[in-house]
Order: sequence, then structure tokens, then C-alpha cells
Amino acid sequence: MKKNLVALAVAAAFVVPGVAFAADTSNADTGPVVFGYAQITGAQQFGTGYNAASNSSSNGLIFGANRIRLGFKGEAVPGVTYFIQGAWDNAGIIGDGLNNGLGSNIATKGGQAQLIDAWVNYAPVPFAQLQVGKFKTPEGLEYTSVAGNDLTFIFRNMGQSLLPGRSAGAMLHADNVMGTGVGYAVGIFDNTSLDSYTAFSNGNAFGGGQGGLLNGNGKYITSGMLSYSMGPLLTAEVSGSMGTAQQYGGTDSLTSWNVGVQGGMMGIKYGAGYTRTNGTNMIGYMNAVPNSVGTVNASDWHAELAANLYEMTLTPDWLDVEPAVRYDQYHVTGAGTLGNATVGLNYFVNPNNPHAAEVQVNYILATRGGSINNAYGTPNGIAPINGVAYNTLMLQFQAGF
Repeated sequence: MKKNLVALAVAAAFVVPGVAFAADTSNADTGPVVFGYAQITGAQQFGTGYNAASNSSSNGLIFGANRIRLGFKGEAVPGVTYFIQGAWDNAGIIGDGLNNGLGSNIATKGGQAQLIDAWVNYAPVPFAQLQVGKFKTPEGLEYTSVAGNDLTFIFRNMGQSLLPGRSAGAMLHADNVMGTGVGYAVGIFDNTSLDSYTAFSNGNAFGGGQGGLLNGNGKYITSGMLSYSMGPLLTAEVSGSMGTAQQYGGTDSLTSWNVGVQGGMMGIKYGAGYTRTNGTNMIGYMNAVPNSVGTVNASDWHAELAANLYEMTLTPDWLDVEPAVRYDQYHVTGAGTLGNATVGLNYFVNPNNPHAAEVQVNYILATRGGSINNAYGTPNGIAPINGVAYNTLMLQFQAGF
């Protein structure tokens, strides 16, 4: 008995401090959770005609990956979360990817891999959270609140071209302040790390001295959003950004603002938004003459409606289909107008987990109220991000986890 007591005492001398130490230093890690999805897309354009930029004429079916995403997320300690996401968009497509009339100015080259999100969020109190890293700047309701695998249409609206996009920076934010339904976000971002081919980005340089992570160029983008939510029925927001970007060696002052609404009930979903950008020497693909100077104004508005027939109890669970329509109009002062009218149909394999396996078909009718010219002076030859210059049929298969 005495030997047993001695053995128990010796074991306790090692085990108890070890247990206490483990309890004191545990980070309560709830992750990481691995997530991702793949969107395999086929597209066929009609009436493309002659492309002066590539000195060719093409009209054929193409397959590739619109989006391939893989990421990790979790909680490091209570109140501190992290999110990391990599992208292999347009994988399998050589050159410029889907032929949307952009020529060499497409937003992402075929198959390029990049780390599009990497952020840490500190939430000491729910109404004043701090997010730091690389993430979406808080402008544009659909852009910030709807993930790529949750979109009603294969492409986002063309207004994304007028937003700063993703960048590295810091942001104070909250989704629902004190249960009022009011949300806000305000942040400052380095314009050297913005997404390519939007109004705010154009190959900006780092500062002198020891560059890289030690010295910036002193040019930043500030963005903010104010929103109000009534739950699923209605979410409305107003947001904007301002800052500078470099163009052909000069400094450009840029401002943009956005208003948007979205919501739904009983299977009906709707959304609408308006975006405007004002600035000097705006990026070349928005302008008929890329090297022109002076003030250029650009705007986009869109409205969309969808009806999930299964949620409306009009079809059985094995036929979870959702017809949808959208009109999106993009205008550049002095260069013309491009309209995209989209008719779509979504099929969800499992209505209990609709975006884990989904098939989407979109027919996009390209219309022009003016004559948008490309750098070669060819009418109707260009389109912003997510826009098409020619009638396009798209079919997309999605699987995610």
C-alpha cells in the first residue's frame, strides 16, 4: 500500500503540473477547417468577327476552370480567427482564357495561381473588430457579401471593374452593431497590392530605400461601407473608396461609390446596384484611347431576379431548379456603353446543400447603346471584368466542400 502511495505521488508530481500547463497554454484551436470548390466552365461565343488586338478571328467552344479555390480557416483563440485562400482561376486555359473581347487585357491570365486572401481578425468586442491582411476592400454589396461559389450567375456584375478589389491593409468592422441591424466597415489599403485591371490598380511601385515590406510608396486607398439588414428580406448598403494610383508615370486621384440592395423570401431572390468611379487617366481598357489625359467618368448598374421553384414548392426535391435574369449596363464617358442581359438556369443536386453540387447555364446577350472602342479603334471590341462583348453561352459545373 505504501509503495502504491509513493508511486501515485511520483506520478502526480509529473502529471498534474503537465495538465495544468496544457490547460493554461491551450489555444482552443477549432480548426483549421479545410474548404474549397471547383467550377469547370464551357463557353461559346457567337459573331466575334475580327479581333484587331490578336489579328485573328475565332468562334469556337472552350473548356476551362472559371474558379478553383482551396483554403483554410479557423479560430486560433477565442475572438481571433484566420482565413487563408488560394486561387487557380482560369486553370487549363492557355493565354488570355475565355475570349470575352478583352484581347491581352484580361483580368487574370490562364492558370495563374495566387494567394487571394490571407487575414487575421481580432474581435475583442463584436461591434469593433479589427481585420488585417489581404482581403476584399469594403465596397460593393454583392462583391463583399456573396462568395464565388454562391453566385446566382456564373459571372459577377461588371461593376467590379470600378471597385478597388482585394488588397493588403487593415479594417475596423462589424456586421450587426448591438443588434440594430446596422453594419459598418472602414479600412486603409496599400495600392501596390490591389487586384489587377480595376480602376484603382496599375503597376504601382514601392518606395525607395529598403523596399519590399520595409517601405511603401506613400499612396493608399481608403474604403468604407455602411449597411442595414432586415434579415433575409432586405440588406442595403452604401460604400465608397478614394485614393491615388499611378498611370504612365503620373499620379491619379480616384474616387468611387456604390449603393446596393439584395434579399429574398420564399424562394424569390433579388439584387440591384449602382457603381460610379471618377478620376483622371483611368486605366486603359476603360478608355477609347489608353494614353489620353483628363477626367474620365465610368459607371455600372445592374438588376437581377431569381426564383427557386423547389423552395416555392412548385417542384419536387430532385428537381431543385432556379431560373434567373439579370441586366447589367456599363458606361464610360466618351467611349460608349455595353449592356449584358443574362438569362440563367441553376440546378442544385441536393437542396439541403445546394452549392456542394450545382450546374449553371447562362446565355449572355451583349448589347451596345454606344460604340465602345478598343485601343485599335475597332468598335465593340472590349469589355470590362465580368463583361462580354459578344453573345455568349456558358455552362458551368460546380463541386465544393
